[in-house]
Amino acid sequence: MRSQTGVYGVVAEFEDAEELVSAARAARERGYRCVEAYSPYPISELNEVLPAPDLLPPLVLGGGIVGAITAYYMQYWIAVIHYPLNVGGRPLHSAPSFIVITFELTVLFASIAAFFGMLFFAGFPSPYHPMFRIPDFRRASDDGFFLCIEARDPRFFAADAARFLQSLGPLRVWEVEHE
Repeated sequence: MRSQTGVYGVVAEFEDAEELVSAARAARERGYRCVEAYSPYPISELNEVLPAPDLLPPLVLGGGIVGAITAYYMQYWIAVIHYPLNVGGRPLHSAPSFIVITFELTVLFASIAAFFGMLFFAGFPSPYHPMFRIPDFRRASDDGFFLCIEARDPRFFAADAARFLQSLGPLRVWEVEHE
């Protein structure tokens, strides 16, 4: 069961990266799964503690496969079905002659899938985020380390999450409202 519908999550600010990583580890051990960490620089241990599903490589592979099938079928349709032209007794369907365009469209579709997939999975364009409601959150790009337990987590209760984060010894704890 969830708490109020207007709550985005509960956020705690920590002193340094080590405290943030240990707090994230404690949140995962407590059973929270929708946990987000914000820091001014990448923390490799944090990636191990809070793994994110990496859906971009399968999307890029799918884009490449669609590009290859599209290119090959397009060339086959033009050379064999739509405009068959027998030049010097060569076969109409010649797979080696189709390789160059097939490769080019494979790369094109895969790169387009990578570009738009990266934008989608990163949440762009997003000019506003509920975390911006916290006055001190602007320090996340300078020297602040924040951990947010989001309300969409199945185990989330605002009061319990706030008590749990407070028990980890943060500098401050906030309840963040949605919009």
